[in-house]
Amino acid sequence: MLKVIVWILVGLAVLIAGVIAFGMVGRRAGETLPIGSVDFSKLTDGEYNGQYKSGRWSNRVRVTVDSGRVTGIDVVKDVLFPQPEVRRKTVELVIEAQSLQVDVVSGATITAKAYLKAVENALTGSD
Repeated sequence: MLKVIVWILVGLAVLIAGVIAFGMVGRRAGETLPIGSVDFSKLTDGEYNGQYKSGRWSNRVRVTVDSGRVTGIDVVKDVLFPQPEVRRKTVELVIEAQSLQVDVVSGATITAKAYLKAVENALTGSD
């Protein structure tokens, strides 16, 4: 009986360690992720698709440009652990500022930067 309990505890410890490791993968890269500058005033009207790939922060967006302005950003494939308020606020800030150089949502820096990078990649044709 003692052996069974020990094996169960070992299994739980391995599971917890795996969850922690999964949560940390890509974290450092996300924290220092540079967001490039895009001149929104030079954008051609149309729809642009882009993505950012980095573990649980991978996402895909569609950006709509109309009359030389970004008028819509749709998250086509969300991050693994979506935060709707972060997504909404980030999109709102970009459209309002007509820039990727916006303050990211406090407490969700990596998620917000992941969305910004996908938008940047859409508008620059990078992936």
